[in-house]
Amino acid sequence: MNDVGRQGFTLVELAVSMVVIGILLGMGMSMVGPLMTSIKVRESKENLAASVESVNSYASGNNRLPDTTSAPATNPNLLANVVKASADAWGRNFIYLYDTNLAPATATKDTICGRRSTFITLTDTNTGAVIPNVAYLMLSQADDAATNSTIGGVAVTTGPRAAATAVTVDTVNDLVRWVTLDELRTKVGCQGAQLKIVNNELPFGAVPNAYSVTIMADGGVPFAVPNTYRWCVSPSPLPSGFTQIGGVVNADCLSLAENSWAAAAPGLTVSFPANTTTTGAYQITVVARDAADGVATSNACNNASPGDNCAQKVFVVTVNPS
Repeated sequence: MNDVGRQGFTLVELAVSMVVIGILLGMGMSMVGPLMTSIKVRESKENLAASVESVNSYASGNNRLPDTTSAPATNPNLLANVVKASADAWGRNFIYLYDTNLAPATATKDTICGRRSTFITLTDTNTGAVIPNVAYLMLSQADDAATNSTIGGVAVTTGPRAAATAVTVDTVNDLVRWVTLDELRTKVGCQGAQLKIVNNELPFGAVPNAYSVTIMADGGVPFAVPNTYRWCVSPSPLPSGFTQIGGVVNADCLSLAENSWAAAAPGLTVSFPANTTTTGAYQITVVARDAADGVATSNACNNASPGDNCAQKVFVVTVNPS
C-alpha cells in the first residue's frame, strides 16, 4: 500500500483546533446562564398570571379576596389553598399584598361591589405611572432573590393593608402583577352604583291627613349596625309642616362633613302631622351615605379617593286635597 500524500495534523494545527474548540465551548457555557434565567422568568410570569386568575376566580365565587391570616391551615380562604402555583420558578412564594377590607371574615354581596376605593396606591418606577385603588398585587423577587418594590423604603412583604399604603413597584427587577378595584369589580360581575336609594318615587299626600314615608338605601358599605346608613335631606329648612326622623337637614349635603350626618334605621322617614301643611308639590333632596372609607370625620363624598359612597335622589311630594 502506498502512503504517499497522506499526512496528519501537525502539533500547531492541533493546538489551534483545541483553542478554537475551547473558545466555542466557552461561548456556549456563557450563554447557559442567561438562557436559564430567561426560561425561569417566562415560567414565573406564567405562574404569576395563573395565580392572579385563581385569585380573581375565587373573588368572583366568594365575594371577597383570599387572605393570609385565616386559620387553620386547611381554611379555604387562605391564599395557599386558593392558588396552586404559588411559587416562582426559583421556588420562592409570590408576595401577596391586599386590602383587608376586601377579605373580611364574613363577606357580603357588597364586600367588593359596594366599595369605590382601596387603601393601596402604586407608583411604577419604570413608567412613572400612578395607579390608585389597587385591590391586590402579587410579585416575584425574580433572579436576584431580592424584593426591590417598597413601601416607605422598606421591602414589600406579604399581608393585608388596613391603612393608606403607597407602594413603589420596581417592574424592572421584580415581576409584578396587580388588579385594581374596578378590574376586580368587573371580574366579580358588579353592576350599577355601589350605593343606591331604593325608592323610585314617594306616594301622594292629602290634607288635612297626616303623612309618613320611609326612604331606604341598599348596597355600599353599611355602618356597624346592619344595613344602617347616614342621611341628609334638603332644603333647609324643609317645606312648611314637613319633618324628618333620623338624618339631618342641611342646604348642601354633599359638602357636609361626615361627623355632622346622622343615622336613620331602617331608613330616613319624612312626614308631616295632620293639619300642618297645604296642598301643592314639594321638592326634597335626599342623600344617603355609607362607611366606605372607614374615616369618621371625612368630608369626601364620591369626589375623593378614598371616599364614602353617596347616593342622591330628588323627590317630589304632591299633596292633594282630601
